[in-house]
Amino acid sequence: MNGFLEKILWVLALVAGLSGLLTAQTDAKPAPSLYVSEKFGLVMKVPSGLSFCALPKGWSGEETGTVLFLQPPQHCRLADGSSAIRAGEGFYPSISLRYQVNRRRDDAYDGEIAPPQSSEEFARQFCMKPLVSPDAKLFEQPTFTCRSEMSGKRIQIALMNVYDSARKNVILTLHTTPDRLAEDTKILATVASSISTCQMASVKDKSGATACPEGNWW
Repeated sequence: MNGFLEKILWVLALVAGLSGLLTAQTDAKPAPSLYVSEKFGLVMKVPSGLSFCALPKGWSGEETGTVLFLQPPQHCRLADGSSAIRAGEGFYPSISLRYQVNRRRDDAYDGEIAPPQSSEEFARQFCMKPLVSPDAKLFEQPTFTCRSEMSGKRIQIALMNVYDSARKNVILTLHTTPDRLAEDTKILATVASSISTCQMASVKDKSGATACPEGNWW
């Protein structure tokens, strides 16, 4: 009888462990139509049909952006300390939005480097010869792009700009495959063209900047 009870308890413990693992993952949800960051003065309109992995309840990491999935993952992994990391299990075509304060950086050879003052200078941190994107704009201005061929026949295309008088920067990155490239590049351009700046409602601004609409970052 004791052996039988031990087996029952072992099975219950296994089920409880699997249940805990499953609750640590959440299925992707349809992305809201608007993404608003008052803290960074940023607004993004989201085309219908895209999905996202919601941050878990009680999450207390740093606001740095989000990920829009062009093909919804079956499950989502919990994000770590950055809101811009929403990795699905395996590879799923996606567009990631990252933004931050435009800071100086330290280089092992060149020492302290001042924050980039132009979008081209910012893009050179990621590729030697960034090009002006022929397909997309950010903040209704030309944006610099870097393209990388990744392992597993995957393609990465990044769009980069500084904004708010070069006090902040933004990177919009497409992760896709060759067979989806043409269509996904169009979606990337649509998302990029929808991104605009706004002013926190609690801040008095004399420049005529548009107040941030009601909405949240997610």
